[in-house]
Amino acid sequence: MATTQLRPMSMGEILDAAFALLRRHAGVFFGIAIVCQGVPTALSLFVQVSGGATQHFGLYALGQVLSMFGYLLVTTASIRVVSQAYLGQDPNMAEGLSFAFGKLGRTLNAGLGAGILVILAMLLFIIPGIVVACGLAVAVQAAVLEPLTSGSQGVGRSWRLTNGFKWKSFGLFCVVMVLFFIVVLGIGIGVAIAVATYQPLVIPAVIALGLVSLFLYPFTSCVFTLFYYDLRVRKEAFDLELLSRDLGIAAGA
Repeated sequence: MATTQLRPMSMGEILDAAFALLRRHAGVFFGIAIVCQGVPTALSLFVQVSGGATQHFGLYALGQVLSMFGYLLVTTASIRVVSQAYLGQDPNMAEGLSFAFGKLGRTLNAGLGAGILVILAMLLFIIPGIVVACGLAVAVQAAVLEPLTSGSQGVGRSWRLTNGFKWKSFGLFCVVMVLFFIVVLGIGIGVAIAVATYQPLVIPAVIALGLVSLFLYPFTSCVFTLFYYDLRVRKEAFDLELLSRDLGIAAGA
């Protein structure tokens, strides 16, 4: 039997479901995050404890580029994990990563296309940039789950799906950003206390910050994958049979 039914969800229900998925499949999500974001996270930590970005600008820039690609891979792998959970399957890290690398071209087309449009809108003014970001929040999900001609079509598809729901998208973005801020600030304070108390603790404290931050990537992906399903259920009567067809896997008994 499937883990849950696809149905319209409030913003609070989407966040609760994302937390539940992250807890239930923590090992799978953490493994995916380690594979996709382990190297850029390690580079970032090295730069932090070795003088900062001004001292190691090349490594810092490399880390940022790898982090962007890593986030797109985490997103695509998480889409597979969330979808398998809905279909009553036992999510598997290897299958999630295989799915992510297999869809890499479509993911990059959608992710980079959406990112460029958001940046261009931000150059006009902050508010247009926010509106565009909210409208393109599920571009990657649409690109990898739907039989579109190309991944770049996920951008237009996302804009149409979020029509009438951009405030909800904005609310989800705000919650995710606040959680990022709270986690980073909280651990940052802990690092500062550790350093002030005992200098050798700085390295393990920074490593702890990096490991905890790895969980934030799949959480964000879960939130917006669930939002994507919510939009399709509301607008297109999307159900588990259609999800199973799109993924090419059968729902669990």
